[in-house]
Amino acid sequence: MQRIADLTRAVSKNGFTLIELLITLAVGVIVLGIGIPSLQTLLASNHQSSEINNFVRHLSLARSYAVKTGYDHVLCPSNDDSSCLDATHWDEGFILFQDSNEDGARDMDETLLRVSQPSGKFGIDMQSTQGRKKITYRADGRSAGSNLTLTFCDPESDVEPKAVILSNTGRARISRTRWDGTPLTCGS
Repeated sequence: MQRIADLTRAVSKNGFTLIELLITLAVGVIVLGIGIPSLQTLLASNHQSSEINNFVRHLSLARSYAVKTGYDHVLCPSNDDSSCLDATHWDEGFILFQDSNEDGARDMDETLLRVSQPSGKFGIDMQSTQGRKKITYRADGRSAGSNLTLTFCDPESDVEPKAVILSNTGRARISRTRWDGTPLTCGS
């Protein structure tokens, strides 16, 4: 019987008091309150980088296919995975196809090479400069039309916008400013 009493006292000496438990919980809540906004910013930044990398990869594929096959290849916004939208918003997805007849529109007999849809539950707004509703690569690797700036914005504004700037030579670069050095703006 004495042995059970000794064990009971030993256990009670190792426990927490209610005040110690409340202090520990309060410290935990404070740490979470500081850490969660930083985690949201990190997640938004990683998602933005992922979307930019995916888009640049598709630009490289389009250019490579155009040079390899000798046919124009078009990258354009799409929400149905088969035809181009007549819009400058790319955040619903985009497609890459071989434009055999060089009309800039996908016909049913033209090969659809890639389809890209937005990933994850976090949205990224992607909008190209005015007038650029598609990107066409020619057989020499050049991008037809004027220079293009495609801005990637976080709808929650947790991270600064970034842009993919495409020159007429077909080369893409990532920037924190517009082509002329002015700040990037988000919104319609």
